[in-house]
Amino acid sequence: MNIKHIKIKLAAICVVVICALAAWKTPAADKFVITAEITAFTGDKVFLTYGTIGSSKIDTAIVKDGKFSFTGSVDEPTPAMIFSPDYRVRVDLFIENTKIHVTGTSMKPYSYVVTGTGVVAEFEKFSQRIMKNRQETITLFEEAEGAKIVGDTVKAAELKAKGDKQYRDEFAIRKEYAFAHPESYVAAKELLALTDNNSLAQSVQGYAKMAEKVKQSAIGRELKERIGLLSKVETGKPAQPFTQKNTTGTAVQLSDYRGKYVLLEFWASWCGPCRAENPNLVKMYSTYKDKGFEILSVSLDSDREKWLKAISVDGLPWMQVSDLKGWNNTVGVLYGVRAVPASFLVNPEGVIIAQGLRGEALEKKLEELLNRKG
Repeated sequence: MNIKHIKIKLAAICVVVICALAAWKTPAADKFVITAEITAFTGDKVFLTYGTIGSSKIDTAIVKDGKFSFTGSVDEPTPAMIFSPDYRVRVDLFIENTKIHVTGTSMKPYSYVVTGTGVVAEFEKFSQRIMKNRQETITLFEEAEGAKIVGDTVKAAELKAKGDKQYRDEFAIRKEYAFAHPESYVAAKELLALTDNNSLAQSVQGYAKMAEKVKQSAIGRELKERIGLLSKVETGKPAQPFTQKNTTGTAVQLSDYRGKYVLLEFWASWCGPCRAENPNLVKMYSTYKDKGFEILSVSLDSDREKWLKAISVDGLPWMQVSDLKGWNNTVGVLYGVRAVPASFLVNPEGVIIAQGLRGEALEKKLEELLNRKG
């Protein structure tokens, strides 16, 4: 090899090395930079949380004249939220290692706009669609309330019906997106959020169609884990055994209720819908307790005094248990509970026969099961 060829090769190697070093030193290559301008915001700090439920990080930024920034690094497109301590500022977004800009006003909760590329832009487009639907829903409910105040009950009912439909449309939009974009991290996030005991079969199908890169992401791995967990507490499967202490510190086991129909009820003192359902449960317990029906309530409270006060105020006479770990309650985690109220109806043989029954649906089921001889 002559000197000329050697020089050419060395020059090529130098170019490669220089380019590699330049890429290594460029922040945009391996970091995200979020800048924001939020008008009318007088707070002095905001937070950024990002990641999945199983693995998340949080950062803090100082705010000056409504402006702030965050810098960090992620391995893949990641769901995130920017929020102030009082939640006057709350922005849902996706982050990647790129430049991201946020604008809006703290006076209007749906005014925030996130500018970016790739998955950042994809999620923003999807989010704006959701926000538009939500704003229209709120407007309809406000107009319905206005019609009610002036005494136009017919108009109020009509507007409320439209508002209810608009509200359901948001769920339909999210569901459609989750199943229609198998290569999207945004769709995977929506599918994870939609995955519960009632949608398990659909989620299994959706996960099977997901692109491999999405399956291997943190969202994909968490979705797979959640599907596996919920598969253990499907209707028709034996209820998962557990032991937890009651209000006096005595250990209570689900197996103590073998031979009876037992409603395993997940609730919390701070849960409005749970408290609203309690009078119905009290009524059904009184009606069917002598016919082989019991209730075992698992509280997702973390404050013992608030838990005990709610039991007393609502007059709940059945067994109550909790480990006071909030959303990390070991029984709640075991049963995949991420929203309350949630319930599992277990038959005398210890098999789950129904889920999520409340109000008239629960009453109808209990009548069917316990009044057969009547």
